[in-house]
Order: sequence, then C-alpha cells, then structure tokens
Amino acid sequence: MKFVKKTSLCLAVAASIAASLMALPASATLITVTSFTRPNPTTVRIQSTSPATALYVYAGGFNTTDGTNVFTSWCVDILQSTYLGQANNSYTLVDAASVSQIGAARADALARLATHHLAEVTNATTSAAFQLAAWEIVYENIGTNYNMGTGNFSAWGASDGSIALAQNWLSDLSGSSTYSVGVWQSATRQDLAVFTPVPEPATLGLLAVGLIGLGFAKRKRGGTDAT
Repeated sequence: MKFVKKTSLCLAVAASIAASLMALPASATLITVTSFTRPNPTTVRIQSTSPATALYVYAGGFNTTDGTNVFTSWCVDILQSTYLGQANNSYTLVDAASVSQIGAARADALARLATHHLAEVTNATTSAAFQLAAWEIVYENIGTNYNMGTGNFSAWGASDGSIALAQNWLSDLSGSSTYSVGVWQSATRQDLAVFTPVPEPATLGLLAVGLIGLGFAKRKRGGTDAT
C-alpha cells in the first residue's frame, strides 16, 4: 500500500465501455493507464483521517485502455499507486455500489456529480476539480456536508482555483442522475471509476415503442409474403 509522492490519482469516465457495465466481467482484465487526459495536471495536498494519509498528488483524469476501448479514468483509491504506461492484469470491473469504500449512497452522489458537471471538464483545472470532488464524495463521512477544507477528507495548496470549483460543484448535486458508475478494481493498483451515460426513461420508452413497431412491421410483411 505504498504511495509514490505526486503519484497520479484518478476516477473514470467511459461512454465507450457501456456494454461492459451492462454485463460486468468476472475475470481479470489487462488495464493500462497511459497518460493524463489534460497536460500539466494540478498538484494538490490531500489529507484523509480514515484511511489515514496525507500527501502531495497530481489530480486529474487519465487516458486509460483495456486493450479494446480507450476511456477516461479517475481515482477512487488514495492508498495505492498508479504507474503510467504499465499494464496490469489484476483489474475487474464491478458496480461502484458494491465497493466497500463507496457503497450505494456515495455511488449515487458520484453519478449525480457526473450528471451535473462532467461535461464541464475541458482543461486541467476542471479535470482536477472533478477529481477532488470525487475524492470528497468517496472519503467524506456519510451524512456530513461536503467541505473541501474540513472533515474526514480535505485538500489545499492548489493554485489554479480547482479546490474552490470542486466545492462549488459539490453544492449542486440535487436531482436524479443520468450516469451509471463502475469501478475497475485491483488489489495492487488504484481502483478506477468509470462513468457511463444511461438512457432516460422517456428515451427507453420511445425505444420500446420503436422495437414493437418494428416487430409488427416484420410480422405484417412476413404475412404478406406468404400469401
């Protein structure tokens, strides 16, 4: 569980792996974290009381691949390290709610964070803000107001305004979510969360109607051809 100073930390966004989240694999997968999604990631000091850790890190999303899909990943594990460019075959994709450190309530908050603010991640500062907000959700005590400066998890020292932005985003997590959250989990590397858009109920309803209509049309055509 050693941690490299200024080690790259992460949490993930991956519309390209929607199919994987629909049917989570039981076997281990080779995962490679290749680089930061934004150049010059933010350096920040983070501290957690439980689990106990305090260190300087880089905060921001990662370019990540499972050998087939390329997606963005974000850290949900501040106790283990990630090594850029080093493939690791110990990863398994699981539902975020099943991870002991996260659970259902935190997974829901992460999904709402992505729903409201993931589209705003466009540079190193906003990438750092999203990562910091995710850590605050995962490591702050449940039932405690999110505060980047106090509580079980805190952060300081960033000079780009990412901490204040993360705090602002954390104050706007109301409403329903339009993302599912999975976690690439490993015993020897940082766990990486992935966010996948899910269709809204109205969209699913229209899709169902369309499929029913398609089936009716095929049956009608089939009957005509047979006469």
